[in-house]
Amino acid sequence: MRRFEKVLLASDMDGTLLNSSRLVSRENREALRWFTEQGGHFCVATGRAVEVTVMYFNDFPVNAPYVCLNGALVYAPDGTLLRHNAMPAETPALLEAAREVYPGIGVEVYVKEKAFILHDHPMTQHHFKILGIEPPRRALSELPPCTEWSKMNLTGEPEKIALVQKRLEEFSGQFSTASAMPIFCEVTAANATKGEAVAQAAQLCGIAPENVFVAGDSANDLSMVRKFYAFAPENSEECVLQAANEVVCDNDHYAVAAMIEALSRRFPE
Repeated sequence: MRRFEKVLLASDMDGTLLNSSRLVSRENREALRWFTEQGGHFCVATGRAVEVTVMYFNDFPVNAPYVCLNGALVYAPDGTLLRHNAMPAETPALLEAAREVYPGIGVEVYVKEKAFILHDHPMTQHHFKILGIEPPRRALSELPPCTEWSKMNLTGEPEKIALVQKRLEEFSGQFSTASAMPIFCEVTAANATKGEAVAQAAQLCGIAPENVFVAGDSANDLSMVRKFYAFAPENSEECVLQAANEVVCDNDHYAVAAMIEALSRRFPE
């Protein structure tokens, strides 16, 4: 048996697998190739939409179900949709509450593979410019029913987003809110978290929970960081550094390669 056949590594992308230029380093690429050649299962668990996730798949091997939109979508390595943890019927009430606190808030809506702008904001424009996509603008009446939505991303100035997040705490039983950056409040169904989705991926691969390892750097990674043995790059937010089991070098110094080196010590030949 190859040394990593019963091991799953799930990594966040931005700030973890990708460096500050949003590229995959040669060191991380080579380490992941070796890890999978040794039988390891590797996937990404990201808040990104699928379109801006799979564009990187020529840079590293993905041979386990991967997670998009913070856990709303789980895909097989060949791109087949395996799980859609959709938004609940109460989504309009949450959106109304957010707008009561911050009427000018930006609203991005994701319906499986498709992104839409429901309400524009300079931070929304900045976000999609970074991603290199330009989603269409739609009125609420032009969108599918919210029970077909996968995720909402609320955008705005950090101090106002913090107030929105506080207001949305009353919806915690139905929704999960997370933030990759202070300008975001990412909203999914309560069962649509990276932690739950990585657990689904592990189950599909037949990997025991004790052999699941995760890596992330920001608050939207906490659900998986707290659920499994977790690595955190040095550049992580303080909440992740405190919750992780092991801290490695930062994302500009090949953090994922360092994690695989640590796994090689845990699973010697």
